[in-house]
Amino acid sequence: MNVPATVIILILFAILMAFFSQDRIDYFPIGLIIGAIAVLCLLYFGVSQNHILEFISFKTLIFIFSMQIIIYYATNDKVLEYISLKIIHITKGDNRLFFYIICIFTSFMVAFIEDLSLSLILVPLIYRTCRVLRIPAGTYMMGMTITINIGAILTPVSSLKNFIVSEEFGWGFVEYLTNMGPLFVITVIITVVSLDFFVLKNEEKPTERDKKLLLSMLKPNMVIEKKRDFLITSLIVLLTFIFMIIGFEPILVVLFSAAILLLAHSKSSSFSDLKQEISWRIIIIFAILFILSNSLTVFGFTEFISTNLLNLINGNIYLAVLLILSLSSFMSAFLAGTPVTIIFLPIISAIIGEGLFANPIIIAFVGGVNMAGNFLPQGSACDLLTLNLAKKNNVVNLNYRRLLKYGGIFAIIHFALILGYTMVYTLIFG
Repeated sequence: MNVPATVIILILFAILMAFFSQDRIDYFPIGLIIGAIAVLCLLYFGVSQNHILEFISFKTLIFIFSMQIIIYYATNDKVLEYISLKIIHITKGDNRLFFYIICIFTSFMVAFIEDLSLSLILVPLIYRTCRVLRIPAGTYMMGMTITINIGAILTPVSSLKNFIVSEEFGWGFVEYLTNMGPLFVITVIITVVSLDFFVLKNEEKPTERDKKLLLSMLKPNMVIEKKRDFLITSLIVLLTFIFMIIGFEPILVVLFSAAILLLAHSKSSSFSDLKQEISWRIIIIFAILFILSNSLTVFGFTEFISTNLLNLINGNIYLAVLLILSLSSFMSAFLAGTPVTIIFLPIISAIIGEGLFANPIIIAFVGGVNMAGNFLPQGSACDLLTLNLAKKNNVVNLNYRRLLKYGGIFAIIHFALILGYTMVYTLIFG
C-alpha cells in the first residue's frame, strides 16, 4: 500500500464529506479544489491521465443528467401533482386512510422518482390537505419521509446508490425486485402499521364538514395547465418505467426518454430553459467522488481493508453480512448514502470476489446505505428538506427532535429486519 498517497486521499475524502453533509457552506468550490488536488496527487505518483478518466463512471453521470430532465418535465407538467391529488380524493378525507395511502404511495413512487422531487411535491400537498381537514400535518409528513428511505431499496433506479450497485454487480429490475421486494413489503407494513398504532391513533380526527370541504377544494384536474404536454409527459414517463422493468438497459431508456421529452416540448421550451434546473454541480461532485474512491484502490487501500475484513470474516457469510450492514449503516447515518456507496463498493467487490455468497452481502449493503438515513435527519437530504418545509409552514408537531426520536426507533427496527431477512435468505438459498 502506498501510505503517503493513501493518507492524502483519505484526508481529501474526509474534508469533502464534512462539507458535503452540511448545508451552511457551499461544498462545490471545496469539491473542485479537492478534485484538483487528487488529480495532481495521482499524476505525481505515476497514474496517467487516461487512467484517471477511467475512474469516472460516465454511465452514472449520464443517468443522473437524463433523470433530471425526466423529473423536471414530470414536475413542470404536473404529472406527479395530479396523481397525488387523485390519491387524496380516493381517501374521501379519512385521515387514517390518507396516512396509509400517502406512506404506501410514497414508498412505491420513490422506487422510480428521486426522493427530493417527490418530497417537494408531496409535502405542500400534505400540508394543504391537513390544513383543510384542520388536523396537524407533522405525523403524515414524518410517515412520508420514513417510508421514502424504505422505498429506495426496491429498484435499481430508486436512488443513485442502487444504480451504482446495479452497474457493479449486474443487478437489474428483476434482481432488485426478487431479492429486495420481500424485505420492502415486510418493512413497509411493519412501519406504517406501527406508526398508526403508536402515534396516529392518538391524534385528532377531521370532522365530516371538513372532509366535504377538502373534496370540493382539491380537484385533480385543476392542476393541469397544458393538457397536451400533460398527456405526452405522462405517457413517456410511464413507458420509461415499463421499458426499464421489462429489462431494457436503464441508461439507454432514460437517455432516449429525455431526448423525446425535449423534442416534444421544443415548441414551448428549449434546453436552455431547463438547464438552470439541472444540478450540474452534483454531477461534477460525483465525478470527483469516483476519482477519490478509485484512487484508494490504485494506492492499495481497498485491498488492505478487504484483506483484513476477509481475515476477520474467515469465510463466515453471516459475519460478513453483519459487518457490511453495520459499517454501511453507521457511515450512512452520518454521511450522505451515495458517497458511502462509492467508498465501499470496491471493498464489497473484493469480498464477494473471494467466493462468498454475493446476494445476502449486496442486500445488506443496499439496505444499510438506504434505510440508515432514518437514524439521523442529517443523514438524509429528504429528511432535512421535510423539516425545513415543516418549519416554513409552522407545522406544530414535526421538528428535529421528534423526527430524530421516531426516525431513530424505526432505523433500529429496520436494521433488525434487514439482518433477520439476510440471515433467513442465506439459510434458504446459501
